[in-house]
Amino acid sequence: MYIFNSLVLKIASRCNLNCSYCFMYNLGDDSYKNQPKFMSEDTIDAVIEKAKLYIIKNKLTTFNFLFHGGEPLLMEKKRFKEMLQKLKAIEGVVEGLKVSFSIQTNGVLLDEEWCMLLLENEVEIGISIDSTEESHDKYRVDHKGNGSYTAVKKAIALVKEITKRADVITVMDVDENPDKVYKSLKSLNVDSVNFLIKDFTHANFPYKDALDYNQPYADFLIRLFDLWFDDKEKIDIPLFVGYINVILGFANFDDINSNELKSLVIETNGEIEPIDSLKACGQEFTKTNITIKNNVLEEVFNSSVANLYFNESMKVCDQCNQCPIFEICLGGRLVHRYNKNNGFDNPSVYCEDLVKFISHIQNKMLDVFPDIEENEIERLNYKEILAFNKANTFSKLENENLKLYKKAI
Repeated sequence: MYIFNSLVLKIASRCNLNCSYCFMYNLGDDSYKNQPKFMSEDTIDAVIEKAKLYIIKNKLTTFNFLFHGGEPLLMEKKRFKEMLQKLKAIEGVVEGLKVSFSIQTNGVLLDEEWCMLLLENEVEIGISIDSTEESHDKYRVDHKGNGSYTAVKKAIALVKEITKRADVITVMDVDENPDKVYKSLKSLNVDSVNFLIKDFTHANFPYKDALDYNQPYADFLIRLFDLWFDDKEKIDIPLFVGYINVILGFANFDDINSNELKSLVIETNGEIEPIDSLKACGQEFTKTNITIKNNVLEEVFNSSVANLYFNESMKVCDQCNQCPIFEICLGGRLVHRYNKNNGFDNPSVYCEDLVKFISHIQNKMLDVFPDIEENEIERLNYKEILAFNKANTFSKLENENLKLYKKAI
């Protein structure tokens, strides 16, 4: 069983924006509409008690609570502060334990009072802002239909001024110019940008019927990577740093083991679920019928979807296992492998993009540090890797068809 040290608390199921990303993130799973708008006090108390039991049983020394939504800042400030105090008090009953907090917000409600409350309680702040003003305002609008970019930009500046640090996440929009995206994000004076790729599956990938797929996500990332790599005053981009560390051997296959965020989610109704990205697989796909009030945390692993996500997500298809760059790629995110016909036994919908992008980074490392060839890091030709993977796929299909033919006769 996987041992985790983080809980995502969905303390508010509603958002204060009329955000089309709500559909994109859930991709049709609107079950959140049937849940309470806010997490109740007795649910929060149950989280505390069950977290204590889990921490003691597994002898954990660190534990993180991530506040999410909807929009977590919809909770009243007084109640939010009381919740933090209750959660922090766990440290007092478990010797040597350090409890930490983080929050992910769209930033619209961030004011000086919120910033001071979060700073005083050592809550790390993540703000969602997408690419450029034009890209952001296509999707993140208020209930009057006005874009929220200006308000979020102001919030980022306020957080930076008060806490001395600003971290953002941004969903990649490959229709945007990567030069413009990088310049826009740099202008925000942020410390880090975590790039997210849209959670498409094989059922809804917009390029699934393309006969000549030309890897638009790879081309976007490659240009972005080159701009970042050559920037003498670069911001932290964990996506790029992570791949460089693996390629250069600063992090290894056993250390990383998965592309997944290994945290449990507690919904506003107290249901325990795996990560939200799997909602893209279908209506109520992440539902477990296991609750924080009636069950202990580890019972979630008795559900098929949580067991898959936490314990079996490294099981990949044959094509991934044989791929020359598997120990860098790790098969991509689990949700991107999903097909309703055969579950997760598929390469990622972004497979070709990942091959092209990773090949570019590895070749870039060889160009900059030519002596690392001694460490058996080889120059990659992404077209050869794609051809190799395609040939293996056809070979597997031929063998399967031959078995079916023999069985039929």
